[in-house]
Amino acid sequence: MSYEGVSKSVVLAQNKYGSNSVCISLENELIFVDAGMNTTIASEFRKNMEEKFGKKASTLILTHGHIDHFFGMGAFSDLTVIAPKTSKEKIERYVTAEFTTEIIASFEIYFPTFKAAAKVAKLFMPSIWFENEMAAGKNQEIQIQVTGGHTNCSSSIYFQQEKILIAGDLLQVEVSPYFGEPDNDMGLWIQTLKLWEKMSLDAYLPGHGPKIDVNYLVKVREFFEQILETVTKLKAKGLTVKEVLEHPSLPSGYWPRGATKLAYQMSIVNLYKHLR
Repeated sequence: MSYEGVSKSVVLAQNKYGSNSVCISLENELIFVDAGMNTTIASEFRKNMEEKFGKKASTLILTHGHIDHFFGMGAFSDLTVIAPKTSKEKIERYVTAEFTTEIIASFEIYFPTFKAAAKVAKLFMPSIWFENEMAAGKNQEIQIQVTGGHTNCSSSIYFQQEKILIAGDLLQVEVSPYFGEPDNDMGLWIQTLKLWEKMSLDAYLPGHGPKIDVNYLVKVREFFEQILETVTKLKAKGLTVKEVLEHPSLPSGYWPRGATKLAYQMSIVNLYKHLR
């Protein structure tokens, strides 16, 4: 994990495996966003931030119900944990699951350190579920909003005081984005990115990768527009999903070469499947 001071009050912790985590220092408390994959790593991040800012953690906010964002939540078991209500079923499925050897092996295809993370994981249900939006912090400095797009529970966290938006997996930087969930809504995702472009923010913090500015955000939005348009046209011409995956007209993307994930093809298959 590597730390980046985004502003005087915000630190971004990047994880190679699992999601990023963010710490926001308010007047008398620390608020964390997403727990990443590993409880031990999340505990270290929390300890370092409490020492850095000289304050105690009060709250953990989960941006959505994907396991790489909350599997390390045991590091925050004594805090108020906030999550979108639409993520409840997703989170509960893992809280009540038995992680057998077979299940762990299936996760390791996508998350190579999952076995080690499973040994120290301590999952539990969040204490507060919100429907569309809510404020967090003793003075309600943090605005949380369900946007949908990546999943139906995808949420953003806005720290207006320092013009910083925490995007969860609605932004995935320097890797190919994952849009392979059944509840993915590409049109809504594009609409959300367009709204963010107009906000004149100092930094956007992704669920994976380093912070970005609005210029990078535009590249992400343009890619989604291009992939949606291209797959729609190819399907309308009668091409099979296999033919679409191999078609030269697919956009090259905004991420570096060699950073394409196994799940990217799955994402295109999902997009193809759900287009009318």
